[in-house]
Amino acid sequence: MKRLRRGCTLPSPAPADKGEFSDVTRRRIAVKRTVVTIIALAALAATIAGGVYAQEKAKTGEQPPMSPEEMAAWQKAATPGPHHQHFAEMAGAWKASMKIWMQPGTDPMISETKAVCEVLMDGRYCAERIEGNVMGMPFQGMSIAGYDNVKGKHTMVWIDNMGTGTIYSEGDCSDDCTVETQFYTYKDPLTMKEMKVKMVSRKIDANKRVLESYMIGEDGKEFKNMEVTYSRM
Repeated sequence: MKRLRRGCTLPSPAPADKGEFSDVTRRRIAVKRTVVTIIALAALAATIAGGVYAQEKAKTGEQPPMSPEEMAAWQKAATPGPHHQHFAEMAGAWKASMKIWMQPGTDPMISETKAVCEVLMDGRYCAERIEGNVMGMPFQGMSIAGYDNVKGKHTMVWIDNMGTGTIYSEGDCSDDCTVETQFYTYKDPLTMKEMKVKMVSRKIDANKRVLESYMIGEDGKEFKNMEVTYSRM
């Protein structure tokens, strides 16, 4: 929440005449509309110019059309495969029991949350929304999991209301895709050092899965700091 510095006051809004906008507000709206229009026209001009340029290149032979092999490569990159099929198994509502360890050797703090998973874009991604109370505070989190055909890696993007950063992780899974291991880094706000984290997701059966998080120290030693047990509702 932004706060005013001591001694500062907000200027009083100009009185509106019979519910109409003030002159200042009208000018601001006009400027905003002008900027948006300029941006939209610039984007349209760039798109048209790019299309004309591409056509001219094709005519002169400098930019030949895609070969069948190139088309096949693009299609392979864009088509969901066996790794994406597992996202459908995660769809639905889950009870998520969370354990958090602040330090090694301490008792975990236990929180009960709920998660809803949804398959997106014809099976290409799986979005998860989780809500509840964590460490006595309202918690909301969201992830989008995928499998990058080009990289050959499982990926995930995570955001939550406990911060303003965006976490991106990637990794591999076992041959049957029941165990998935991903890694990511983040900057510790206290030390401003890059911290490395390992996440391991295990499918126990169709109605239960477990997610574990491990902090990796500079010496390479791992400390389990979180465990979430998902039970289908």
